[in-house]
Amino acid sequence: MEAPERAGGGEPPEPGGRPGLGPRAFVPQKEIVYNKLLPYAERLDAESDVQLAQIKSNLGRAVQLQELWPGGLFWTRKLSTYIRLYGRKFSKEDHVLFIKLLYELVSIPKLEISMMQGFARLLINLLKKKELLSRDDLELPWRPLYDMVEKILYSKTEHLGLNSFPKNIVPFILRDYKNHKRSLYRYHSSVENVLKTLVKSCRPLWFDELIGLWVSVQNLPQWEGQLVNLFARLATDNIGYIDWDPYVPKIFTRILRSLNLPVGSSQVLVPRFLTNAYDIGHAVIWITAMMGGPSKLVQKHLAGLFNSITSFYHPSNNGRWLNKLMKLLQRLPNSVVRRLHRERYKKPSWLTPVPESHKLTDQDVTDFVQCIIQPVLLAMFSKTGSLEAAQALQNLALMRPELVIPPVLERTYPALETLTEPHQLTATLSCVIGVARSLVSGGKWFPEGPTHMLPLLMRALPGVDPNDFSKCMITFQFIGTFSTLVPLVDCSSVLQERNDLTEIEKELCSATAEFEDFVLQFMDRCFGLIESSTLEQTREETETEKMTHLESLVELGLSSTFSTILTQCSKEIFMVALQKVFNFSVSHIFETRVAGRMVADMCRAAVKCCPEESLKLFVPHCYGVITQLTMNDDVLNEEELDKELLWNLQLLSEITRVDGKKLLLYREQLVKILQRTLHLTCKQGYILSCNLLHHLLRSTTLIYPTEYCSVPGGFNKPPSEYFPIKDWGKPGDLWNLGIQWHVPSSEEVSFAFYLLDSFLQPELIKLQCCGDGELEMSRDDILQSLTIVHNCLIGSGNLLPPLKGEPVTNLVPSMVSLEETKLYTGLEHDLSRENHREAIASVIRKLLNHILDNSEDDTKSLFLIIKIIGDLLQFQGSHKHEFDSRWKSFNLVKKSMENRLHGKKQHIRALLIDRVMLQHELRTLTVEGCEYKRIHQDMIRDLLRLSTSSYSQVRNKAQQTFFAALGAYNFCCRDIIPLVLEFLRPDRQDVTQQQFKGALYCLLGNHSGVCLANLHDWDCIVQTWPALVSSGLSQAMSLEKPSIVRLFDDLAEKIHRQYETIGLDFTIPKPCAAIAELLEQSKNPSISQTLLSPEKIKEGQKRQQEKNADALRNYESLVNTLLDGVEQRNLPWKFEHIGIGLLSLLLRDDRVLPLRAIRFFVENLNHDAIVVRKMAISAVAGILKQLKRTHKKLTINPYEISGCPKPTKILAGDRPDNHWLHYDSKNIPRTKKEWESSCFVEKTHWGYYNWPKNMVVYAGVEEQPKLGRSREDMTEAEQIVYDRFSDPKFVEQLITFLSLEDRKGRDKFSPRRFCLFKGIFRNFDDAFLPVLKPHLERLVADSHESTQRCVAEIIAGLIRGSKHWTFEKVEKLWELLCPLLRTALSNMTVETYNDWGTCIATSCESRDPRKLHWLFELLLESPLSGEGGSFVDACRLYVLQGGLAQQEWRVPELLHRLLKYLEPKLTQVYKNVRERIGSVLTYIFMIDVSLPNTAPTTSPCIPEFTARVLEKLKPLTDVDEEIQNHVMEENGVGEEDERTQGIKLLKTILKWLMASAGRSFSTAVKEQLQLLPLFFKIAPVENDNSYDELKRDAKLCLSLMSQGLLYPHQVPLVLQVLNQTARSSSWHARYTVLTYLQTMVFYNLFIFLNNEDAVKDIRWLIICLLEDEQLEVREMAATTLSGLLQCNFLTMDSAMQIHFEQLCKTKLPKKRKRDPGSVGDTIPSAELVRRHAGVLGLGACVLSSPYDVPTWMPQLLMNLSAHLNDPQPIEMTVKKTLSNFRRTHHDNWQEHKQQFTDDQLLVLTDLLVSPCYYA
Repeated sequence: MEAPERAGGGEPPEPGGRPGLGPRAFVPQKEIVYNKLLPYAERLDAESDVQLAQIKSNLGRAVQLQELWPGGLFWTRKLSTYIRLYGRKFSKEDHVLFIKLLYELVSIPKLEISMMQGFARLLINLLKKKELLSRDDLELPWRPLYDMVEKILYSKTEHLGLNSFPKNIVPFILRDYKNHKRSLYRYHSSVENVLKTLVKSCRPLWFDELIGLWVSVQNLPQWEGQLVNLFARLATDNIGYIDWDPYVPKIFTRILRSLNLPVGSSQVLVPRFLTNAYDIGHAVIWITAMMGGPSKLVQKHLAGLFNSITSFYHPSNNGRWLNKLMKLLQRLPNSVVRRLHRERYKKPSWLTPVPESHKLTDQDVTDFVQCIIQPVLLAMFSKTGSLEAAQALQNLALMRPELVIPPVLERTYPALETLTEPHQLTATLSCVIGVARSLVSGGKWFPEGPTHMLPLLMRALPGVDPNDFSKCMITFQFIGTFSTLVPLVDCSSVLQERNDLTEIEKELCSATAEFEDFVLQFMDRCFGLIESSTLEQTREETETEKMTHLESLVELGLSSTFSTILTQCSKEIFMVALQKVFNFSVSHIFETRVAGRMVADMCRAAVKCCPEESLKLFVPHCYGVITQLTMNDDVLNEEELDKELLWNLQLLSEITRVDGKKLLLYREQLVKILQRTLHLTCKQGYILSCNLLHHLLRSTTLIYPTEYCSVPGGFNKPPSEYFPIKDWGKPGDLWNLGIQWHVPSSEEVSFAFYLLDSFLQPELIKLQCCGDGELEMSRDDILQSLTIVHNCLIGSGNLLPPLKGEPVTNLVPSMVSLEETKLYTGLEHDLSRENHREAIASVIRKLLNHILDNSEDDTKSLFLIIKIIGDLLQFQGSHKHEFDSRWKSFNLVKKSMENRLHGKKQHIRALLIDRVMLQHELRTLTVEGCEYKRIHQDMIRDLLRLSTSSYSQVRNKAQQTFFAALGAYNFCCRDIIPLVLEFLRPDRQDVTQQQFKGALYCLLGNHSGVCLANLHDWDCIVQTWPALVSSGLSQAMSLEKPSIVRLFDDLAEKIHRQYETIGLDFTIPKPCAAIAELLEQSKNPSISQTLLSPEKIKEGQKRQQEKNADALRNYESLVNTLLDGVEQRNLPWKFEHIGIGLLSLLLRDDRVLPLRAIRFFVENLNHDAIVVRKMAISAVAGILKQLKRTHKKLTINPYEISGCPKPTKILAGDRPDNHWLHYDSKNIPRTKKEWESSCFVEKTHWGYYNWPKNMVVYAGVEEQPKLGRSREDMTEAEQIVYDRFSDPKFVEQLITFLSLEDRKGRDKFSPRRFCLFKGIFRNFDDAFLPVLKPHLERLVADSHESTQRCVAEIIAGLIRGSKHWTFEKVEKLWELLCPLLRTALSNMTVETYNDWGTCIATSCESRDPRKLHWLFELLLESPLSGEGGSFVDACRLYVLQGGLAQQEWRVPELLHRLLKYLEPKLTQVYKNVRERIGSVLTYIFMIDVSLPNTAPTTSPCIPEFTARVLEKLKPLTDVDEEIQNHVMEENGVGEEDERTQGIKLLKTILKWLMASAGRSFSTAVKEQLQLLPLFFKIAPVENDNSYDELKRDAKLCLSLMSQGLLYPHQVPLVLQVLNQTARSSSWHARYTVLTYLQTMVFYNLFIFLNNEDAVKDIRWLIICLLEDEQLEVREMAATTLSGLLQCNFLTMDSAMQIHFEQLCKTKLPKKRKRDPGSVGDTIPSAELVRRHAGVLGLGACVLSSPYDVPTWMPQLLMNLSAHLNDPQPIEMTVKKTLSNFRRTHHDNWQEHKQQFTDDQLLVLTDLLVSPCYYA
């Protein structure tokens, strides 16, 4: 199945046709192509080779030297950066080595979690793009991974606090291993434990088994969704190799059911369906993979699915199900497009190819598009917004534009005309944007597409409307999208020159004459928008001078749309537009906040497109105005400047954001203006001038593309050579992009340096003097100078070389080099010049100290200084946050305009250029690496000083910059932590509260960055945690200040949330080091570094052992320091709690807590504060788990024990070889000998399906750890616990505390306390029973809620803890427990029965039932004794059910006994007991399942039971009269008649059926059917809550049964019962049949549709009931009919229509005059009934299409209208039908009118508005 390697690899030539630099030494797997388009591309190969060689060599060395940290992590991080920068640019051999090495690293057993996550992220990244590595290249073992998932997901110790894992870890790991080789699933469910290794090549092995399992469960258990996911992936990977046809109806029925749509007249949903529905994504993948192939079955069902749910998409419907439906619409076309891409366009790779027979044909695609387009068009106007519909349309239009685009346009044109429905406009426009590319490019399917473009553009113009924000934005987006795709060139002249054009091209040529008009009209609209949003109009000069958020969005939309239009214009149109903008901008004077910004943006857009012409107009004008206005020196000192001056400055500063080379012509003028204006006193003025300086510097020094036109080279060729219409919607060609780069020339660089020398230097000198205290400067002057400095810095960021300096050494010891690599970003730094960055740094630091010492309240200057420091550290030409938002918006645009069908990066040219630019920016952001130098150290310390200064705003801004810097440099946190902790030292007297708070914030970190308080590293935690606790004694700490209290809470909460157990053992296994050695030696590329010598490796191992010892020392010293801290005198309680919380995080599963801490926690079990007690309970439970002694296990062979041979094929259920596990009261181990010779199997699921490969059970008593030890035999740690718990006073106090109530009414059985007691009885067996016994006896007798809960927790702990006790001890224990439990069970109250249920269920879970026989016998004694009233009976059953349900299939004997006991008692009177019995019955029959290959169960079976029940219900089924519930609610003396007994029994049976609807795995349909007729009789018709319980239950039960899933063979049985009931004499029954039918058919739609006889039967049944004598039944039949027509279950054919018309024509008998006394007219005559039936039938047909008008509709309406004057009830029906018709068709009446002729319209209008309408 492998595709042969393609000979010679068919890569296209290098982009730009540059010759490759000699042959590469290796073939890269897949590099990022955009790198080849950068202006400095030829240097990148050499650069990446050096980096890769370094990474390979150092990563290999680090792993061999056993140095996971820092070396290993450092170089894996470098590898992920390498992948971000160059893609997978390494050879296949290296790729495999990297994956193997990381796989080994991830699966190191004791690896700490945070490291594992780091490795796993990189591994996932390496495993993506699965086509790069075939199965022959790479095979990974699944087992280590499986063990890891087992360890983390099913961790035995995490709940005891011995391990902390992050929340999101696992999906993370599992996600990507799925692709490689083998995947493995674990399904934990109570009936089966299918644990298989799934290997694709042996699919039949597991497929039949699992699909059998899936088909046989009916009630959506939790794991069914995972099965669907599995099948979906299987289907996708093997399209065409699996025959799904037999399962298709079942699959579609289940998918339809899982949408949870509301159906039928009575709405009751089974609650579990809401939670466990399928993930739509999986269902969609599955459907897509099954499409195609010869049978076309799936397409038929898919059409059926959409037919049945289309009406739910109508905008007037809304509900919680809507999101799912929308998701289905959005994902399905996407998924089909992906499949088409895979079949038709994708490069072949080793993945399984789709066989020809199963590829999607064009016909398949057309059918698919046709079946889905209707719902999509309805969904356009959905209440949830049109996003999903637009995405669906985008994908559909790629496949079949001619089917998709015309209906969308039909909706768009009217929407553009209407003014009253803006929502309709935004919805249609966003959908047209989705199909824009398919529309414009036309193509063979839809050649007339492009002709729609101009009319659409012209009509969209009015949408630029200042009063409606959302309309304005969508219009901008719409115009922008279309102008990106199409060159706006007037080609009408071509008509005269060429005569080889097609009709459509001619039409387009003449249309393009309108482009100029369009551009000018658009500009007029924009000017209108601007004039209406100037600041004076929108708000008076108030404080808010900034733009509002909305305005800034409009500004963005306006400028980007305008610049797109101008980029795409031809030269002629551009010149006209330019002149227009220029005139507009010079003829007005704008304020600079809102309108000014918008106009300046428009001017900038114009100048960018064509710099030479535009600058000629603008610069001289602005220069003239500004020079003139600043002639007079007084202006320089004015506080408020002239509006005109400001506006011209603003304009000038914006238009200099263009290609730097073009600016050089005007440099004298620009420099003059800067000299005049940089030192204006008016702040607004000098800020605009600084912007000018900033933009000049940026334009001359950055690298950027200068044009984004959609065709390389622009459109300025004469029409004879170049025909623009051919380029409509054309994608950019990646190999000939022809990007025009701006690369700074030496002239520009020297101009930039000239600017810096003339403007930056003087400011620095002034600030230097000010910092030295030689010069007094006012605050405003300092601010002005700083503003100039800041603008110079961010203008020339990439010109200035990074800061130099000594690296800070010795932060972490490492044996591999941690050197950083420099990237080349297109500029050689000229090191001979002075480095302004360093000059700025030294001056700013001096100034900062000066300000902080002398005028700390000058916050504005401090803000600027913080900004400058941040930029000095990190700014290299682009800011990270700007880059991130551009990356995001690039991806959005890409998604909205991409072509998923053809793939291969067929994006528009502008997008591709943008992506290359982003690649360049990414390089500038990572240029420097993260080496930590002295100068960085100084600046970070300055930031820390600012972060702890007196003003909160300064602190806040400084902290943000501080966190960013900490994240940027390697290991700098270790250097800074001690400085932060200085402020928290309790012995310092000089710390202010502000500094204290600042320091705490610095520890807390921000939500995304580092949290200093919780670095995953012993060296750091050892310092921070104790400091936090003892800071409680600092004099700056006051708990009166809520802000400080909140800070400590946040800190504690964050540490608890983020802490993951830190490793103590960093050993690297041998196989891992072996792979690392291969990696280090790998050639191509390699660096000349000598290989490691054995001595070095020895040294590495020695250091690693030291490191482990160090970690251990740190761990113990941290525990001790924290204990010292907590035990300090007068430490506030808050800090004691924090300290204890931190201590509890330090419990581990690989190391016992130091003794002192154990003593501390045990003592604190009796602390006064409940918080501390809770922590101590958890901690001691964990400690006891650490102290648990291991128990020896043996392997056994289950077949030998049972003496049966091994079965050949899998058979689940009760077999001879697992019979010995069953509970058998004759063979219960009752003596010591029997007990010790029994083989106990604790796990419930072992043996039901099959036996584990290696089955282990516990060894005999002699081999287990010794029980009943004396104190001398124990370890010290155990002695501590032993001493406290043998002390009666301590225990008494403990029990008193435990039986207090915590939160009234909300307490539950506490698993933590249970674990504590379980641990105590497990580790010390019965040593403490004597002390506890009196307490237990006392507590049991007290019926208070909290005491009962306490004793339930202890008893559960006792039963669980006695797992390994000897027989004598266990026997003694039960002698004590049995009387206690008897008392407890008779004392249960409403509050406590849940806790006892939990107690017993917990005790029985995963325990061999033969061990607990005392308990089961006790529970079965007589649950329904009636002593203590009905409540106690119900509770006892509840507790018993809890115990038996845990045992599942292993106690058939007990279940039979229980059933036998319950059967005579089923006629209980009390409702609560009845409900409980119902629930217990569900569990009794739970094991009676019909799974594939399952042996019949020996537990009770439903059929036998039902037979017995039906016998007793005979008296009810035989009578015909109405069944009334007249049983009194008390057990009367004497025998009641059979009938009353029957009614009581029926009530219980109803409870049982209702309970099992949600719980059991499969429904026993056959048995339920026998009861159906009876329920139909009882169920009431109206919704009325005053009915008694019996009727309500019957109704609910019917509703639940009708939603059940049917198998094909059950359909005839059901229909037989329905037909029989439809002839019943009770009209209630006939009515209920119809409501049942509605739900049942919808929930099993495709199963019915697959059975033609069934469809006929149903149709016949409904048509019969239409002629029922009872009016209600007739009306219900009509409703049912219209529903079934609407979901296309029945079709409206001529036979049906004729039948109804015949009925309508039934002659009515003449009315006889009758004497007033007779009452003969109450029963309608047969004729009237038949005539009514005909009218109802026609009405049902009309109402079955509520949202459209099919062709047959008008005639039917005419026929109906003839009956308006018939006698009642006909007249009423006609009116109802007409008014409903009017209601549903009112919205789109304009459209629907077209279907009627004029005469019909007249009649209709008469009918709908005539007086009879109001009658």
